[in-house]
Amino acid sequence: MLQSLAIIVTDAREIVTDQRGRCQAALGLPAGTSALSLLLSQLAQAGVQKTVILTLHGVGDLGLGLRNGLNGMELCLRALPTPNAGRLIDAVTVDEISEVRGDVFIFTESLNIDFSLIERLVRSSDSNLVVVGRADSQRSLRLLINKALRLTAILPRGSVRGRNVCDLSPVGVYKFRSELLRSIARNRRHRSNDDTEFFETALGRQAFEMYVMHSGTTARHES
Repeated sequence: MLQSLAIIVTDAREIVTDQRGRCQAALGLPAGTSALSLLLSQLAQAGVQKTVILTLHGVGDLGLGLRNGLNGMELCLRALPTPNAGRLIDAVTVDEISEVRGDVFIFTESLNIDFSLIERLVRSSDSNLVVVGRADSQRSLRLLINKALRLTAILPRGSVRGRNVCDLSPVGVYKFRSELLRSIARNRRHRSNDDTEFFETALGRQAFEMYVMHSGTTARHES
């Protein structure tokens, strides 16, 4: 059984090949290294045991050169048969998490993640964390949280106003207990293919509280 698993949901169409044959992401490139390769090496360095890459439009040549520098971390590439808008929902399936008994780290948006954030996620004693940043568009989700930074609701931006409603939104980085994800995956037979559905289901699991972690600073919780 695995104690740690990472799931990366990406679109192979966003990966391009330069003249030297390197795979490079279309946005935010570290020089000479793809954002995906960098993220994989960071996960391996942080001690994650296995990573599954779910591609939205076929695997293609995405696996070329990705297995270098993984320090023994297992890597699997799988194509999603029916790509849809719910990247978080696609990542949470019984098949992907069946062998995990610890934490699952999920990346659904930008792959260019600073290592300090991954390190904080791995070391945090909290197991259900949603990494947040400033809302950057009218379509961003807004978070309803209490003083302890516990997530109580996720809403469309601008739908509710109040002192506990923050202009923060998920940045596409998550850490969840595998037990929570299994309970959601088993009970979502009819999916609307919307990540909001995931949070609605997760918030209904009273045994699993979720907290937010700011992408720039460590969140502190009150007891």
